[in-house]
Amino acid sequence: MPIEDPKKARYYQVTSDPNAQFWVMNLLGWFGISLITYFSLSLPYNQFELSYLAHNVLQSVLGLILCLPMRYIFRVCWAWPTPLRIVISVVTVLVLSTSWAAARLLLFMAMTGERGLWGDFGGWLFPSIFVFLTWAALYHGVKYHQLLQREHEQLLVLESQQRREALRRTEAESAARESQLQLLRYQLNPHFLFNTLNAVTALISTRRAEEAKNMLFRLSRFLRYSLESDDQLTVALDQEFEAALLYLEIEKERFSDRLSVLTSMGSGLGDIQVPGLILQPLLENAVKYAIAQSEQGGTIRITALAEGPDLLVSVEDSGVKDSSVKNGGSGATNKSKNGSEMSTGIGLKNARERLKNLYGERGRVEVEPSSLGGICVAIRLPMTGSEPPL
Repeated sequence: MPIEDPKKARYYQVTSDPNAQFWVMNLLGWFGISLITYFSLSLPYNQFELSYLAHNVLQSVLGLILCLPMRYIFRVCWAWPTPLRIVISVVTVLVLSTSWAAARLLLFMAMTGERGLWGDFGGWLFPSIFVFLTWAALYHGVKYHQLLQREHEQLLVLESQQRREALRRTEAESAARESQLQLLRYQLNPHFLFNTLNAVTALISTRRAEEAKNMLFRLSRFLRYSLESDDQLTVALDQEFEAALLYLEIEKERFSDRLSVLTSMGSGLGDIQVPGLILQPLLENAVKYAIAQSEQGGTIRITALAEGPDLLVSVEDSGVKDSSVKNGGSGATNKSKNGSEMSTGIGLKNARERLKNLYGERGRVEVEPSSLGGICVAIRLPMTGSEPPL
């Protein structure tokens, strides 16, 4: 993004461009040396003539010029081994500081007319060595600072890229999981709709038109609820209980007085969020493997209670009362020919996958015998008043 203010643009150029920093610091440094020389030599010795002042300025200009080859040498040997670089730097400082001392002494004698000053050359040389050593130390210090600053900026850029990549990956995983959850949920409606329409067809074929009409009416209400909550991965437990009872009312039309329903919800649990229509496959299993296979029908009980930090919502059935049916229960699991357990269909598998996607290891399906005589299938999930994070 370009900087519109010219002053800010120039400031940004100076502070971000190493070459601009070099020239600014060099000019300020040699100007400072001229001021120091003026206040430490010209004023105490009353050297106010123009020749002395001009010499003061010109010696700083000579020093600035001699710094250029020193900068070039330092840049060339910057990547060399440290001991060799130190030797080259010291030799360079000694050669250039000696050259500067001799040049400014010659210039001083030429401009002021003074003679016989070579005996004081040591007094000119040692300050020159100090100045050039200071310049070399500052150069290396600034150079290291710039390198550290660039490394820091590169780390910040890398960290920013990693965070953006992690965010994109998280968003992609979240979108994939949400899509998977929606697909798992969409498996339920065709399955349930198929069973219900078969039941309606059976009622119509036996001329039970009023019962078929009531079933279709309740079916339309159930599907409307499903569509209205379609964009929500979770719903309040109150709503889930309402949908479960609506589904069982549809099934009552099939079984008449053979199906009885009991419900129980712990106090204050109505606002807890649960996956939408999560109870439906549990209810379908209970109806299919207990109520439908029992001539006397049976009972389905829906219970919601809190167990520590978890919510436990269970669907129980009274099992199969007929001795001719060997399974003796709702058939939460059957036995295959080799004796291993297998799921009765997509219902429980669907519920397990939805809970795992939403809650990880804290969301699971538990199966155990029920006090009603059949099977108790329960879903366990962490209690929360809002939708679980994806």
